[in-house]
Formats: sequence, structure tokens, C-alpha cells
Amino acid sequence: MMNNCKAARARTNLQGFTLIEMAMVLVIVGLMMGGIMGALGPQLDNKKVRDTQERIKQASEAIMAFAIANRRLPCPASAASNGDEQFTGVQGACSNFNNGFVPARTLGLGERGPSGVMQDGWGFGIRYAVTQVTYTGSGNPAVSNINCSTPCYPFTQPDGIKNAYYLNGVPGVQPLTANLLQVCASSDGAAATTAVTCGAPTNLVVQPAFVVWSTARNGSELPGGSGPDEAVNLNGNSVYVTHSRTETGATNGAFDDILQWQTVAAVFQNMTNIGILK
Repeated sequence: MMNNCKAARARTNLQGFTLIEMAMVLVIVGLMMGGIMGALGPQLDNKKVRDTQERIKQASEAIMAFAIANRRLPCPASAASNGDEQFTGVQGACSNFNNGFVPARTLGLGERGPSGVMQDGWGFGIRYAVTQVTYTGSGNPAVSNINCSTPCYPFTQPDGIKNAYYLNGVPGVQPLTANLLQVCASSDGAAATTAVTCGAPTNLVVQPAFVVWSTARNGSELPGGSGPDEAVNLNGNSVYVTHSRTETGATNGAFDDILQWQTVAAVFQNMTNIGILK
């Protein structure tokens, strides 16, 4: 009996020691994992940035390829269109020119989430805006017949880029009205939802035909991100902001949006290179 009691106490002591030891091991592993994740965090974030930049590049190239094949730029998709571009059905008018998403299914792109929206490295939708330059007039039948008694959108209507090129490039033909997208260096003078310019000329970076962008890491703070510069990119007007990354406490708040664009000149040049335009 005595031997049995001693054996039971020995087993109890051994089990108690083992549980304590296991707890200590778990604590040590937890600390090690915390340190590893702390070190890997910036690297993982940088990888997401690179992945997002590559996806935006793919989207931009696909948009240009679509323009060459269809002689027009695609309209943006909506959050509910499953990656398809959205028209209103009126002479190239897009449902949402300024604050939609890359029409990934229309373009045949991957990296789409459950709703069909092309996603960035953080799982947020990659956005797309296209110029809504308008034209009203009888056109130039000698090179490209476009007849718009009410404003039409030559950059997003069938064969419209050819129309836009000749209407804006042939002497004596009514030029396209100025309504290009504006990319600015800051939101100063460009923050209003009705804004169509960057304000001061020195604030203007470029006037592109289209913009593709990601809200990046702090996209979870939508709508509007965490500062006025990011808010401009989501307020639905034709003005956008790009600059290097800033953190909370900067003059215009944190900013990490990633933007790429193509100018009207680049669109025309690509189509000239393959003989569509002359």
C-alpha cells in the first residue's frame, strides 16, 4: 500500500511539473512568435504593396488592350455588377465615371473576390475612373462620323477614341470640351465633391484619360480613409490625389493610396503605333 501511495504522488508531481513546463514553453513560443510577426509585419505589408502595384499595372495594360480592340475605353464596374462594366445606355455614358471599380470580368482579369471585383493585396476592390470628356456637334464625316445633338462621350462610346482623336486634332473642327480627369499633389483647393480642377496650377500633376488605384492598407477605414487627401479619391468627383506615403499626424493625414494612370496622349499614341490612328 505504501509503495502504491508513493507511486501515485510521484505521478502527480510529474504531471504537475509537466503542465507548468508546458505553460512556460507556450509563453516562450508566444513571445517568439510575437517577435517574428513584428519583424515580418513590414515585409508582409511591402509584399502587399508590390502585389497591388502589379495588379494595377495588369489592369492598366488590359484597359489599353481593350481600347485597341474596341476603339474605346471601358466603363467602370459597380460594386454589384460582378466585374462587368456599367453603362446608362446613352452615347457612351458610364453609370459611374469617377468612383467605380476595374471591370475585371469585362477585361478577362483574375484576382476577383466573391462579388467579382478585382482585389488589391489587402482584399479591397481596385478602383477605376475614366474621362467623361463630352462632344456636341455634327462631327467630321470625312474621317469619322459622329453626330451628337446632345452631349456624347467619345472616349467610352463604340469607335469613340477615333472620333475623339480627329475631332480634337483636325483644324476647324469644334474641340472636345475640357473635362479630363485631374491628378493633384494634394487636396488643397480640390477637396469639394463638385471640384473639377486641382485649384492652383502648381498642384496639378497630370490630366489622364483614366486612373486605376487602390485604397491600400487603410482601406478598412472607408469611406474616405483617414485624411483629406485620401477622401478626395473617394468623393465621386473627377479630381484625384497622389503623393508618397504619409502617416497619421502629417498635414493632410495618413495617405497610402496607390495610383497609376494613362494620359490621352498615351492612348492616342498606342493606337497610332498599330495604325488605327494616323
